[in-house]
Amino acid sequence: MRSLRTLAALAALASAALLAPPAQAATTVQASAATIYRGEGDQLLRIRATTKPGIVKITHDGEGYFSVWTLSPSGKEDDLLANQVGAYKGTAPFNTSTSNKTAAFSIKADGAWTLQVLPLTKARSWSITSRGIGDDVLRLSSTSRGLHRLKIRHSGDGYFSVWTLDANGRTHNLVANKVGAYNGAVSLPPGARYASIKANGAWSIVRR
Repeated sequence: MRSLRTLAALAALASAALLAPPAQAATTVQASAATIYRGEGDQLLRIRATTKPGIVKITHDGEGYFSVWTLSPSGKEDDLLANQVGAYKGTAPFNTSTSNKTAAFSIKADGAWTLQVLPLTKARSWSITSRGIGDDVLRLSSTSRGLHRLKIRHSGDGYFSVWTLDANGRTHNLVANKVGAYNGAVSLPPGARYASIKANGAWSIVRR
């Protein structure tokens, strides 16, 4: 009888081990075209290696240094998606160069964070007047043609830049680049489909 009870106990333990979910430092949620990762502190998130451009919506609620890099299959740092001390909320593109191939996201954080990975086509619509705070990616309904003006403002005291990307999501033109407040008018380069904004303050872009 004792041996039968021992066998039953072992069977119960084996069944519980099979049913229990594996321990994870970061949780992953699949939602339609988006993949959402959640975690806390430093983490390395491996993904299926891809050369396809996309965007990552990122949040962080810590107080210390926070950064997110894409890593190549060889472990090389490629795209710096987020770089800030303290809380962060923004959107950044990745694989904007034809030489890029992302195999992982490297996160440095002292608080809880989320990464939502989306196709580039899910970027925010680029309306006639677009406004935001911090990093963002905008999407035109069609590739730009002809002569158009961009009236750009930024009220932050940190680094500010606006890059345009072509229809394939590749780096196109640098149209604004300054540390601190910015107020200027530039041309929208023909062939632009997206805009990638890096900012630490409020900004606006008006297309004419």
